[in-house]
Amino acid sequence: MTPPLLRELNQQEVDWLVQTGTLRSLQPGDRLHSPLQPLTHLWIVVSGQLSVVLEPRSAGEDGQVAPQEILRVSSGELTGALPGITTYLCQSSLVALTDATVLALPLTIVSQKLIDDADFAAHFYRVAALTLRQQLNQWAMQVGYSVALLSQLQLKEAATVFAELADSDLDWMMAVGQIESVKPGTPLLRCGYPVDALHLLIEGAVGLSATEQAPQPVVAAFIPDQGKAETEFARLSRGDLIGETLLLDSAPAAVAAIALRESTLLRIPRWRLLAKLLYDHPFAARLYRLLALLLASKQQLILQLILQESGVLAPSGDLDHQLLGRVALAEARFEWLVQRLQAQTGG
Repeated sequence: MTPPLLRELNQQEVDWLVQTGTLRSLQPGDRLHSPLQPLTHLWIVVSGQLSVVLEPRSAGEDGQVAPQEILRVSSGELTGALPGITTYLCQSSLVALTDATVLALPLTIVSQKLIDDADFAAHFYRVAALTLRQQLNQWAMQVGYSVALLSQLQLKEAATVFAELADSDLDWMMAVGQIESVKPGTPLLRCGYPVDALHLLIEGAVGLSATEQAPQPVVAAFIPDQGKAETEFARLSRGDLIGETLLLDSAPAAVAAIALRESTLLRIPRWRLLAKLLYDHPFAARLYRLLALLLASKQQLILQLILQESGVLAPSGDLDHQLLGRVALAEARFEWLVQRLQAQTGG
């Protein structure tokens, strides 16, 4: 399968990576990064396989250090620091498992490129989001799929959403979106069914539910009443997004979303959103970066679950502190959006 990096970047962007980066050959056991060192590079694995590991706080009873592997990365995958997104991985080690070749890209240069080139930023942040989702799926399999796990990964997303999006993005959403009032029990997402729209919850409450086993989409779609009880694992409130997975692909919903009480939502049709992402690259860069941040926050939480039984260093809270610092701004912008919508509808 072609890695996201080669699917999403164009030839000119790949050429820029080659010209900017430095190729480095590794032998088994060689380290690209050690714990607590600043992450100064983004690495692309050209060939071979590397392991991302966390070191124990101290040696075991036998005096031997037993690092905890949390991820393996192979040809075509990104690792290291995703600018402004995965700084919490600085406490990990990156070790070659086989003979390998990596392309080392200085983080400062990549960060500046993301600021200067909106087209590159749109493609890069989409690759970042796809990479993080793939890693999350691997880690979920490692700790076991369960409703309890989902409940711990569900975040309050509104602060991130309204801190990242520009005023012009919100203006566009209000222009193309449709205000919907739904009654309690109205399904917004059905497990196994296509995601037809992105919803922004303006007022009310929505419950997310899932079965204890990973869903089988075809079965869920064509035999919806198969007797598998769904358990609520999270409740969404004002400012939360519903159906954001449609930004990455056309995969059916893995969870169900149902209105718990009378609710008001801004519905943005799938086709409008995907068209906007294609022709408006600054918008796409902001939206894919937003999604990458949300996935990175969930990655940080699932990593903490893995660490609970391993006795290794816990990740830092840099990303959390960055997000918490923007809560006031996000709340003010959400209230501004609500007031604009009320003025448009005469509410």
